Amino acid sequence: LEMQHVDFTYPNGTQALHDVSLQVQPGKITALVGLSGAGKSTIVNLLDKFYSPQSGTVTLDGTPLSEWDTRWLRDHIGLVLQKNHIFGGSIEENILYGDPGATHEQVVEAARKAYIYDQIMQLPQGFQTSALELSGGQQQRIAIARMFIKNPPIIFLDEPTASLDAIATEQIKSSIDAIKQGRTVVIISHNIGQIIDADQIYVLGQGRIVQHGTPHEVYHQGGLYKEIFDASARSMNADKIAATLN
Repeated sequence: LEMQHVDFTYPNGTQALHDVSLQVQPGKITALVGLSGAGKSTIVNLLDKFYSPQSGTVTLDGTPLSEWDTRWLRDHIGLVLQKNHIFGGSIEENILYGDPGATHEQVVEAARKAYIYDQIMQLPQGFQTSALELSGGQQQRIAIARMFIKNPPIIFLDEPTASLDAIATEQIKSSIDAIKQGRTVVIISHNIGQIIDADQIYVLGQGRIVQHGTPHEVYHQGGLYKEIFDASARSMNADKIAATLN
């Protein structure tokens, strides 16, 4: 997946992206980092063909996304968002949404991979429980189980742990680490613990790419990423946490 010199302006006239070029490496994890409103979610919406750029190109395997069949793309790209679409049916039905033809055994396997199986089995109705009875963190793992059953080669994660507590965030990190294996992943996160695992990061400032490289390289360049990283570490009292762990 690649973007070359992309500009994007919303219908209300707000220009969200200015001359953005980036390359999502196959089988690697690419993180998009930046303050709120920097254009990160706009990039994901262009990469999955939800929007089209006004100028520049978005390509997959060298072919413009406009020439790819949209249905085929949707089948091969998985999305895990801050708020996932969990509907009023059973847990099983919600997981099957990823692949309606899957068997119960495949549903169970997906739930295990998403680290939610044990909690489902503790419910009186198990997989037949309404998914809306689950906590936010559990619903997020149902969405990840859905991805495992869909099994797409490309996955976009947009703030998957934004509204969750620390225990749920850690449990979901296990699920996310599992789903990232061997796939092409684009992740948007304010969680430095997730960003630091990426193979490469693109740092956005007001719709422009201002830094790019490995998390280690970009941190040592100074600039916006170091500011965000240091502020995040300070807000978590990282030095006192490290001292406590030691």
